[in-house]
Formats: sequence, C-alpha cells, structure tokens
Amino acid sequence: MGARRNLRAASVRAVSVGLAVVLAPAALVPAAAAVPPGSVEGAAGSVGSAAVPIEGALGSVGPHGGSAAALDAGSGLVSAPGSVGTPGSVGAPIAPCPGPAPRVSTFGDAPVPVVGWTENLALDADGRLWVSKTFLNRVDAYDPDGRVVASVAVRAPGGIALGPDGRMHVAAGTGYLADRSDVVTFDPAAERPEARIEARLDARMNGLAVDADGNRYLTSLETDRLTRVTAAGEVDDEWSRRAQVGVSNGIAIEGDTAYVTQSTTRTVVLEVPLDRPEATTTRELTTPPEIARGLDDLAVTPQALYVTSWTTGEVFRVDRGTGDACVLVSGIPRATAVVVADGFGEFTERNLLVTSLHGPIRHVRLAGG
Repeated sequence: MGARRNLRAASVRAVSVGLAVVLAPAALVPAAAAVPPGSVEGAAGSVGSAAVPIEGALGSVGPHGGSAAALDAGSGLVSAPGSVGTPGSVGAPIAPCPGPAPRVSTFGDAPVPVVGWTENLALDADGRLWVSKTFLNRVDAYDPDGRVVASVAVRAPGGIALGPDGRMHVAAGTGYLADRSDVVTFDPAAERPEARIEARLDARMNGLAVDADGNRYLTSLETDRLTRVTAAGEVDDEWSRRAQVGVSNGIAIEGDTAYVTQSTTRTVVLEVPLDRPEATTTRELTTPPEIARGLDDLAVTPQALYVTSWTTGEVFRVDRGTGDACVLVSGIPRATAVVVADGFGEFTERNLLVTSLHGPIRHVRLAGG
C-alpha cells in the first residue's frame, strides 16, 4: 500500500498500561509550516476570533486560566523536547489519504479558546447535535444551521451517546478538574431537559458508549480498565475486571464490539468484544521510536474508523477491511471527538463534525459531500 500505514493486529495483554503521552506546552496550534492536504488553513487565527467573553467563565476554570499549556502542566502528562505537537515533530509516518482533500470550515459559534472546550458530541433521534462543553458545565444542542437551541446543565460533561431508550447518556465529571464521575441521562425531546444521575462512580471517567441493551461503557485515563454500567444503573464489577485493557480515552460501539483508543507511547486502537473483553486485540498505527499520536474519541462506519488526535490535531481514517490508516485532515487544534453527521439536516455520510479543546466545532466535508 506504499506510504499508507498498515495496522498490525495482535493480542493485548490484560495489564495496566502507564500513561506516558508526551505533550509540548507550546502545542496550541499546528506548526506554521507547509499546510498539509485537508488541513485547516488559518485555524490559529480563526479560533476565538469572534469569541464573546463568557461572564465568570475564566473564574470557573481555576488555576488553568484558559491556558492549554497550563492544562498540560496540571494534567500529569509528561512534557519533553521534540514531543508530539512541537514544530517539526508532526511529520508523519502516516501519509495523507489519497484523493481530493476534504473542505474544512467552522460550524456554529467560535467560543473562547479552552474555556469553550467542546469534548464530545452525538446526534439524537430528532436531528439535533448535542455537544459536551466541559468547562462550561453544560451540554448544548445545535440545529443544522449551527444555532444553539437547547442546553442542559451537566457537571464537567465528557463522553455522550444516544441510548436505545431515546435518552442521551453522558459521562459527568471529566476533564482535569474533576475527582470522580457520574453517569447521567436526559430526555433530549423534553421542553426543558434535566440531567438525572444513573450511577455514581469512584474514579474520573472520560469516554462513554452505549450498547443495544442500554449498557454504558466508560473509559478512564486513571484506571486500568473499562467500566460497564448496566441499564439498571449498577456497576458490573465482574465484567470490568475482565476488561483490564489499560488506560483508555475514546470509545465507540458497533454491534458487539467496542473500539477504544489509548493515549500512551503507542498509537493504539483496541477492539474489545463485549461478551469477552479479556479477548481484546490491539491495532497499532505507530510504535516507538515513531512519535505516538495521542488518540481521543472516534466514530465507526461499516467501512472505516475515524479517529481524532488531540496532540497533533489530526483525524485519521482507518480502513476496517485492510487495516490501512491515513491522515484524513490535519490542523484542527486539539481535536477531541468526531461524529458522522449523516441525517443531520441535509448532511450525509460524507460530512463529519469534529470537536476540539480549543472550542470551535469543525465541519469536514469529504469529497462528494
């Protein structure tokens, strides 16, 4: 396949994987070098350019004060010279995807950088897009024109997904300032949606996905396992003990398999059978000494995985049949999650929406979209 990377599949040991993502404090924006195909031209200038100060918002952020560098310093992640995100280090062994480059634009408003952190997003059954805004302690609903049409108060929301019950399920208590998490749900069709706590958890969680039976699966950058919360709101300790995949970040479910990303010294996507989590396998995009991408959340289609990197601002396309990976788009500062926007207004499966720590939601139009 030439310059395209082929993912290698192998069994993953059920052991704890220490978090060793390397980040550079200066990595707020991509290097001002040649703009790769599909990148966001002028992204650094556009982020926050139309932002309106949010009253009291900076005060709620605490010592980070709206600085991504301070977030890195306080996150427990290691900073090192030449690490991911420093100028010149992003030059990839993973090649750009072939074909016409996607078109990238900003969807909706341009919030205050970092304070307006958009962590995750999901579509409901009525065609609205719900977006987790971690530092603002709320989940906002957007219409296809980019207007906020509803809002729900949720403590430091992270992963969000539509459940088979029609409710939106959210990991509450994520981000750098929380010490523990809850699983909360709300009815997106209600005139004034209110979050309801379904389960209280001991550790700080991050990603969330829901299976066809209503079980919730959560990732964590602090624990060495996935956590399953049943539809009845009970933590399934027996299943969770068998899902010791190491620290984990993003998660998406397709059928009876969970696809899970890790932010470690390797660029890894795990495939976790829901009925046998101990049989997890791993697919690697990069291995040392190549620089790892700090993978975040992802979306699954019958043909491909779309995976974000919050350290390099890239979105990867991973072919589910061949395992080949390529860079679909780059230059999205601190990309955190992606959704295929099929059915959102006039959007089709050729339209992706990407959230970021910087705040703006990016609309990625694939060729033919």
